[in-house]
Order: sequence, then C-alpha cells, then structure tokens
Amino acid sequence: MKRLLLLRLLTILSVTICFTVKAQLHTYPSKAIKIIVPFAPGTATDTLARLAGQHLSAALKQPVIVENKAGANGLIGAESVAKSAPDGYTLLFTTNTTQAANPGLMKSLPYNPAIDFSPISMIGKGSFVLAALPSAPFGTLPQLIAYAKAHPGEVSYATANSSGIVAGAMLGSSADLKWVHVPYKSGPGAIADTLSGQVSTIFVDLQSALPYLRSGKLKGIAQTSAKAHPNLPEIPVLSSAPNMSGFDLSYWMAAYVPAGTPSSVVSVLNREIVKFAQRREVVDRFAVLGFSVLSSSPAELGQFTASETLKWKSMIDAAGLVPE
Repeated sequence: MKRLLLLRLLTILSVTICFTVKAQLHTYPSKAIKIIVPFAPGTATDTLARLAGQHLSAALKQPVIVENKAGANGLIGAESVAKSAPDGYTLLFTTNTTQAANPGLMKSLPYNPAIDFSPISMIGKGSFVLAALPSAPFGTLPQLIAYAKAHPGEVSYATANSSGIVAGAMLGSSADLKWVHVPYKSGPGAIADTLSGQVSTIFVDLQSALPYLRSGKLKGIAQTSAKAHPNLPEIPVLSSAPNMSGFDLSYWMAAYVPAGTPSSVVSVLNREIVKFAQRREVVDRFAVLGFSVLSSSPAELGQFTASETLKWKSMIDAAGLVPE
C-alpha cells in the first residue's frame, strides 16, 4: 500500500515538474532581457549589440537593455555574466578578447571561458588597422619600423583589447622594435589620445577607424588581416613586415549566456540572432565598415571558441607576451 502511494506521489511530482518546465519555456521571455557588453559605449561590439537588442526586443516582445561593463580587458563584464542566473535573461555580447585571448594573457581569470558560458551564435568578424596622425614622421610600415629603430622608446602604440596587444607585441618582437605599449580601458579613449598626439600610433578596429581614415584625421600604416580589406586596398598588411610572413589577426564577436541555461532558451535566442544576422540591411551596413556579419549554431560556436583559444595562445607565445 505504501509502495503504491509512493509511486502515485512520484508520478504526480513528475507531471507537476513537467508542466512547470513547459510553462516556463512557453512563456520565455516574460520580462526584460539584459545584454552585457564588456567594452565601452561606441565600440564596434557595443554598436552591434544595440542593433541586435532592437531586433530581439521586437521579435520577443520584451524590453532588451544593453549595459556596458568595461574594464580589465573585458574581465568585469564577462565575470558578471558568468555569475548570473542561467535563465536566459542575461546575455554576453563579446569578442575573442574575453573568450579566447584572456586565458593566454592572464595568469588567472575570475571566470572560465570554456565552462562558465553556453554559446548562442557567432555575430561576425572584422580586422584591425595600425594608424597614426598625418603629421607623424612616418607614413608607411617600413618608415615606421625604421623610425622606431632610430628612436628607441619614442614611438608608442595604443590598444584597448587583445587584438591590439598581440599585434603590437608581435610587430615589436619580429621587427626588433623598442616601442612603448599604452593600454586603454576603451577604444574611444585610445582614439581620442591618438588624435590629440598623446600616443604615436593606435591599433583599432576597422569600423571605428574608417571615419577618421576617410576624413584624413588618421592615416593607415598597416592592416592586421592576411589580406587588405577591399575598402582599404592602399594600406598594406602587417605580414609584409620583417619576420611576420603569414601573420593573420582578425577579431570576432559572438553571443553567450551563463552555463546551465536551458537548451530550449538557447534555441530561441539562437534563432533570433541568426535572423538578425541574415537581415540584408544589417549585412550591408556593416560590410561598408569592414565588418562581416555572420551567425552559427551553438555547437559551431562552441567548437570555434575552443579552436580560437588554442590559436590565440599560440600567437601570444610567439609574440613573447608573458601572462600578467
């Protein structure tokens, strides 16, 4: 009798849990969604996150709030998402900096990119450009290298993320330059100081650099990708520098949620981000800015993140960077 009663109670409990889960999934989302961007406002990641947020809000019929938590090479924002509830209401829109490069650049991280996040989708890829003021005493990559060698310690380069850090260190190591790294909390801050002449050069994403390159406020010295971007065919690639043959450094953006988020919720978010990435006006808008909008399945992003972590570790070691 007791055994029969226990079986009935277990059956009731199982059915109750099943209906509760289904009800939760059916109502997702039932409140505002927050997108954390671990970089400052005005960056390429921030711009794309805000556009994606508008799409998600319209599609899911809930407010989507974009919050910037910049600092510490993206650690602050990434950690906050890693420690958030795995319910689909806190997303991370980030780059290779927090998910692939930081494990090689930092001795310890307050989060584990491999286990603390569930991947949603790729968002896109872009490249970086090394730029300087038109008044700089060098206008080409060979001239920069020659000038930096002739004036050790006088030429500086600003960075605000892992892409700039690795590219600058690699060029310095390969060409035997004694130039000075000046790290910034945000890209806009680094650009402002470059324009005011406080730093000699800057490694900046192509999207942020294009307006200044086109207006003549900055001049391009080199691109970090394997091939020159069609919008800037006149600017050589960094792999043309001494001992840098084959160098190819591009940055990428992707979306994640805290590990443990229900797969059905991840599927909803993936579906909408893929739709966003396939919108022609979005693709065209960013194409002219040197950024390719892409998408992927969660599994594809997971595999890509793992392979990129190994790639970035290899580049960091080759550049002679020591984890801090």
